[in-house]
Amino acid sequence: MRTEAAAPHFVGLDIGTSTVRCVIGTRDEHTGVISVIGHGSAPNQGMRKGVIMHVDDSAEAIVQAVTEAERIAGIRVERATINVNGAHVTGMNSRGVIAISTANREITVEDRERVEEAAAIVKLPANREILQVFAKNYRLDGQDNLKDPVGMRGVRLEVDCHIVTAATPNVRNLDL
Repeated sequence: MRTEAAAPHFVGLDIGTSTVRCVIGTRDEHTGVISVIGHGSAPNQGMRKGVIMHVDDSAEAIVQAVTEAERIAGIRVERATINVNGAHVTGMNSRGVIAISTANREITVEDRERVEEAAAIVKLPANREILQVFAKNYRLDGQDNLKDPVGMRGVRLEVDCHIVTAATPNVRNLDL
């Protein structure tokens, strides 16, 4: 069994309607190239149309796929990025706006996080929750199409975001 403690590992888990797939990658610290070092798959009998119907069957498929990928990679998976899909997953656009406390102060990472949090304050039905917020565009004092405002100076910071939401019961069923 090999271990690569120095290299960070990236784990992706795709919980599909018919198959669960797991892939483990590592990034070369010199080139930045990501290489696949493990993969696994297992049939999923627990889902119908992107919704978990039988938690135990889906959990077993996840365990099988992850175990196979771990065996090939020679590492133990502790965290994974999970791909969620189905009719219950939707997206919406939102805008966040904050005032910078001191006039013409340099924008910090904390300011960027605050404006993204402001964009995520949206009214959702009781049975939905936010999965992820993607910043698409920042605006500083009217200057549009900024990739990252950190380090710039201004008094009004805005962000346009895309918010991905899903049905809470379906997300809870993934808390296996």
